[in-house]
Amino acid sequence: MIQTRSFAAFAATLLMAVPALTVNAMADGATKAAAIEIGDSFPSWKLDDQHEKTHQLPGDSTEAIVFSRSKQADESLSPVLEEVVGERLIGGEVVYLSDISRMSGLISRLFALPALRDRDYPVVLIREEGMSDPLVTQADCLAVYRLEQGKVVGREDLCSQKNVRGAF
Repeated sequence: MIQTRSFAAFAATLLMAVPALTVNAMADGATKAAAIEIGDSFPSWKLDDQHEKTHQLPGDSTEAIVFSRSKQADESLSPVLEEVVGERLIGGEVVYLSDISRMSGLISRLFALPALRDRDYPVVLIREEGMSDPLVTQADCLAVYRLEQGKVVGREDLCSQKNVRGAF
């Protein structure tokens, strides 16, 4: 009985200390990853899409990665992207990358993934919080990273349907 109480007290103390350690570590200068700039290599990531198929980013034929961090941008601009780019999304020349890491697992499973599975092209998903920090985009916009042999040669924000149509 004494050992159980001691372990329980130890576990409770440890659980209370973990958030404090995390907050202190962040306050002591834990830094975000630097933004990807023109001339940088795009990060090499292996990520799953909405159908649990793994994709290597960037792929050998990847010319552009369209990044979304916003539900609003995704809902308003991805249909236009699909219309304009079409088969290039399916073939991998253009990759649609979506950060769903801030979404709760329950919301993701019940709502987001079923909706994404209705799309005819792969939506590569970032599920790990902080992973997309180097990818920069304006609020409620898509960002397109243009690539040549895995290096970023251009970047622009697509904030309207007109921008999406003009970009491709």
